[in-house]
Amino acid sequence: MIRLILKPGRDESARRRHPWLFSGAVAEARGDGSDGVAEVVDARGEVLGRGSYSPDSQIVARLWTFGERPIDSSLFQSRFAQSRALRERVVPPATTGYRLVNSEGDLCPGVLIDRYGDVAVLELTTGGTESWESALVAAAQEVFSPGRLLVRRSGSVHDRCQPPLPPEDSSFEALAKKEGRSEGLPLPLPSGEGRGKGRSLAEADLDLVPFLENGLTFFADVSSGQKTGFFLDQRQNRTRLRALCAGKSVLNLFSYSGAFSVAALAGGASRAVDVDSSESALALARRHREANGFAVSEADFVRADVFENLRRRVEAGQTWDIVISDPPAFAKKRSDVERAARGYKDINRLAMKLAAPNGFLLTCSCSGLVDASLFQKIVFSAGLEAGRSFSMIARQGVGEDHPVSLDCPEGEYLKGLWLKRVDS
Repeated sequence: MIRLILKPGRDESARRRHPWLFSGAVAEARGDGSDGVAEVVDARGEVLGRGSYSPDSQIVARLWTFGERPIDSSLFQSRFAQSRALRERVVPPATTGYRLVNSEGDLCPGVLIDRYGDVAVLELTTGGTESWESALVAAAQEVFSPGRLLVRRSGSVHDRCQPPLPPEDSSFEALAKKEGRSEGLPLPLPSGEGRGKGRSLAEADLDLVPFLENGLTFFADVSSGQKTGFFLDQRQNRTRLRALCAGKSVLNLFSYSGAFSVAALAGGASRAVDVDSSESALALARRHREANGFAVSEADFVRADVFENLRRRVEAGQTWDIVISDPPAFAKKRSDVERAARGYKDINRLAMKLAAPNGFLLTCSCSGLVDASLFQKIVFSAGLEAGRSFSMIARQGVGEDHPVSLDCPEGEYLKGLWLKRVDS
């Protein structure tokens, strides 16, 4: 265990039970940290908490406990059991794909677990939690009893600071390609299975795991897909879309594997078009439609740069009854926020021009550094530039299986605004 001694006056955040400790608050480090555990003490030597140690990250420690409670297997099992109890109460019927453990929201910073049917995917998002892999796997097996458990180690990648785009390549098209879901670097492949089932890793890498969401069939690309294989956090928005779109045309931007379009067709949409730059994502989108009994027309799958495709559609004078815009995170660090704001305004300005009279726009941001107030202001500004008037009919973020800690509001990353075009 490494002991991180804070600078005088830099202990307020930990005393408020915020789990993130930034490296700039540390005056001295004693120990080697080889077990991944950091003990945080103030300048007078009082122990404030213990957590996972990530020396290569600006967030050098993520606190799991406050005070002197040890970090051990019993703690992992206790936290996981609390998480399981919540899901047993909030996951809707006919749904077998959901989040089991949501990092800070379940008091497990740096740990995500998603369930897809009988398969669970454990993602370790910090270097510190990677050091605890064997104990976390054992606790997950004990508490959740999945048929198979895959581990994804993305912590070392997340901990390293990403270099900014060069000045000559700072367009939002470039940003989307660099940091986007289907356009950007994928998460590392699963690094192993928590329990042997006689399957080789190569076989596991090829898996598309089926699961249900409100009775619809989807596949999680657990080997090479974005996040842990599917965007479970948009379930609530897909549910709302399904209720709104009978007889409507739907344009699904940054569509990834087309889950919004499947929900729309299930709700009676007349047509749904997916636009994404990844052919592999669109291939999975086709499979999703087939699995749910919907026709597959190649005209409904458009491989293109979304920004460029949007501009062409606006120039052609297209209108759609419902437009979905769920782009990648444009702000990975605070220095990105101003540029991200310009990007969100640009894409919303174009999307608003495509919304038909009395049509709807669902616009989303998954940039945690762009808070809800700023995002709403950006969208308002986009409406002025687009020359369109909209009313906001709903705000919709993640579902109940993605709890957010009041001590760490940064965990509320997904913002969704449902807008209806009105004639001014």
